[in-house]
Order: sequence, then C-alpha cells, then structure tokens
Amino acid sequence: MRSLSYVSALLACGFLGGLGALTIANILDGPGTDRQEREAATPPIPTRVSELPGFLSGARFYATERYALKEEFITMNGIVKMGAFAHSPATTVMLGKDGYLFLDTPETIAGAQGQGRFDADDLARWTAHFSSTQQAFADAGLSYTFVIGPNKHSIYPEKTPDWLDVRPLNATRSADVVQAARTAFPGSFVDTRRLLADARVAAPDVALHHPTDTHWTEWGAAIALHAALLPLGLDLPAPQFEITDLVRSGDLARMVGQQSRWRAKAPVLPRGWTCEGPDGNAIDVVTIDPLMPNRFTCGTADGRPEKLVVFMDSFGISAIPYLAARFRSVDFLWTDTADPQVAVELGADHVLQILVERKMMTDTPESFLAQKAPLQ
Repeated sequence: MRSLSYVSALLACGFLGGLGALTIANILDGPGTDRQEREAATPPIPTRVSELPGFLSGARFYATERYALKEEFITMNGIVKMGAFAHSPATTVMLGKDGYLFLDTPETIAGAQGQGRFDADDLARWTAHFSSTQQAFADAGLSYTFVIGPNKHSIYPEKTPDWLDVRPLNATRSADVVQAARTAFPGSFVDTRRLLADARVAAPDVALHHPTDTHWTEWGAAIALHAALLPLGLDLPAPQFEITDLVRSGDLARMVGQQSRWRAKAPVLPRGWTCEGPDGNAIDVVTIDPLMPNRFTCGTADGRPEKLVVFMDSFGISAIPYLAARFRSVDFLWTDTADPQVAVELGADHVLQILVERKMMTDTPESFLAQKAPLQ
C-alpha cells in the first residue's frame, strides 16, 4: 500500500513538474495572443539582477492564470460535457438549439421571462430622466440618440431552450423602457428589438446576432443604427453587406473552450475606414469577441463632416463599420455613462449612446445618463 502511495506521489510530481516546465517554456517563447496578454501578461526576461524580483512576481501570476495546457484542458472539458452530456461547461453560457449559445446570467434570464415590469412610478421616473437627459444635451447644442442593443434572446427566442419560456417583446421590462423613451423622444426613438425582429422575418438566413457570441453582427447593428439616425436628417447611405468567414468564433464559444475549434461566418460591412487609439496608432477592428481600448477614433476622409461621439458598451463595437464609413470622425468611449460636458470637450455635433438590453434590467436611468464620464 505504501508503495502505491509513493508511485502516486511520483506520478503527480511528474505531471505537475511537466506542466511547470511547459509553462516556463511558454514564458520564454514570448507574448501570446492579445486576449492572453490581457489575462496575464508575459513577463519580460530579466537582463539585470535588479529585474529578477519583478520577473518572478510576473511569472508567478502568469503561471496561475496561464499554466501550460490550460486552453487544451478547457477545450476537452467542453467537448466531453457538451458532447456526452449536452451540458454547458460554463455557468454563464446556455446551450440553445441548432448550435446557438446564449448568455446565461440572472439579468438576461429575468428579462427574457418578462420579470421586473414597470409600475406607474417607474415609468414616470424613466420618462422624466430620458427627457431631462435630452434637454441637457440640447442645452449644450447637441442632439442625443439612445439605442438599445437587443439581447439575442429577444431576436432568436425559438433558438433558446424550451424551459426558458421567452416572453413576447411587448411583455417585458424592455418594452416599458421603450414606452418611456418614446414618450421622452416623440417621433425619433426607434425600438431596435422590433426592428430586428422584423428584419429577421424578411431575411431569415442573414444573421443579426452571432450564434456563438453575445453580440449582434455588423449587419444587425447597421440596420438598427441606420433607422435610429434617420431623424437627424443626415444623408447616410443605406448599408450593404457580404457574408464572410470570420477570424475567430465568438465569446460564448471561448467561454466553453471551443473558440479554436469552431469557425464562424457573418454578414459584414465593407472596409475602407480606419481606426486609431489614443496614442495615434492604427487599430485592427474585429467585431466578434471584440478587443478594443476604452477610447478610440474612427472615420473616413469622404464621410460627413459632423463630429459624432458615441458612448457605448461592447455592443458599440459592431457599430464601428456602419458609423466609421459615414463620418469623417467618430469618437468611441467605452463607458455606460453619457455626458454633455465630455461630448462638448470632444467637439461633438451629435451624440449616440448604445447600451445592451440586459442592462435595462439592473441599471437605473440615473446610472447611465447625464452624469460626468471621465475621459480615458
């Protein structure tokens, strides 16, 4: 029995030692992908004794977050759980039908099931704050457009599991938010949920949301923004798309460890515009499972001269191809808070705010409208 314990211990030490050796080899190989480096940056190899403590500290964090074969373990775990047991290996990912994955968080589930409806006081408060926000931007000489990025659950309800029981669009908290916005912005607010639901009926084979990502596609964003910006009276060309192979699969595929295995196609808009970060360096824009700085500027030389400032969450990334192709300069700020003072500092003529639908479940209008948002 004692011999068996010794053998087990030796095998465990050998296995862990092998992982350690591979981890060190990965460090010596240099940086990995952008996302890996954000998770845990590869520490630079020390060239002086004084740099050794920093290297050891960085290497320890690297080993904790990016130990060798971690990605392979996650991938295999996903293959076994989804293939053999039809069970999601990630608690935040829901397995839908026909290869669709959905975000599985309390706010998305509650929203899809029609929980959290407004009472009369809620409706009055949201309406009043939408109105005061529009007035605050108007007082600063700016137009303000508010756009909701619909949850995938709202646009593809039949792809969700049967147990979810997704409620109709007019029977959710988001419908109450839409009612408040329509009262505050008469004649100009667009219900993007209804718009995309209708677009899906008209062209059922054209993806408006990525099947393996939480976000809408470039085409879905373009349809919504084109309609939302029409009340500004600008001559904005209608969007066009082509179906293209994507460089990677979505964030939900990454969460279940299958991003390196699954391939994706989507309707994308033409390129020709450029983006740059705060340092002036060009940025390569990928709108699925996006990686972008907190502030950046995009545009095209022959676009409209009006300056557009966009306050957004991650749903604003897919809006880049539509907006950048139509304006000379668009400032994108990754923040949930829109603020007239910031927009004025940036020289805005028009302000656009894009927030995902699920935030309507947990946030209040005061949390994302008409407050001071710091420049990044």
